[in-house]
Amino acid sequence: MIAPPFVGRQRELGYLRRELLAGRSIVLTGPFGIGRTSLLRHAADEMGREWTFVFADLEKSPGEAWRELFAALFPRVWERQRRRGEVKSVQWTRYRVLHRRSESRRPHVVVLDNVARLSAPRLDFVRRLREAFQVVAIVEDFLPEDAKAVLCAALWARPPLRLPHLSQAVTEAYFEECSLRHGFGWGRGEIEGLAQAVGGFPLGMREAVESQLRRRKARASGGARLARGL
Repeated sequence: MIAPPFVGRQRELGYLRRELLAGRSIVLTGPFGIGRTSLLRHAADEMGREWTFVFADLEKSPGEAWRELFAALFPRVWERQRRRGEVKSVQWTRYRVLHRRSESRRPHVVVLDNVARLSAPRLDFVRRLREAFQVVAIVEDFLPEDAKAVLCAALWARPPLRLPHLSQAVTEAYFEECSLRHGFGWGRGEIEGLAQAVGGFPLGMREAVESQLRRRKARASGGARLARGL
């Protein structure tokens, strides 16, 4: 499927840029489906000339996250090790990440996705990262407020930025763009109705477009079977 358009979030993108230019780390939160990771992926594309963004999933263990970061920072070395079947220790991998001479000359921003719990090893992981990188932590909304505060303190970050739902106007712009891209032929009334139905929730917006694509594909398949039967 064609990637959905990125709409809205200019205020949040501006905030990310200002914080990064100031040398600060960032904590980002909001409910599942609100577009936190999509925002950071878009920021990585838009700000790629200034910073290199590397992503790690903190739903995994810290050891796995160190390896994920090493693979992102040193892709050629990682591929060589993978082909040879070399398995380096977590300590070796962590040292190389924190004392890096990576394959990119731009400063790095580490994006930690899926921060859902803060164990002692995860906090140690975050504090070590903060000493070598700017960090953006994507925190699950259900993480207790005191845990979010601990994370902000560990990163020396401001209080979390919470992503809101998108406005009606931005949501309508999204559906209008999707209608043009995919040839849905949605009229103004349909677009306004869809925007009101999903209430500016990005996951709901995407699911509405994917549902329309599936329906169109099913109609096309049914028409093709009917033609073959004739």
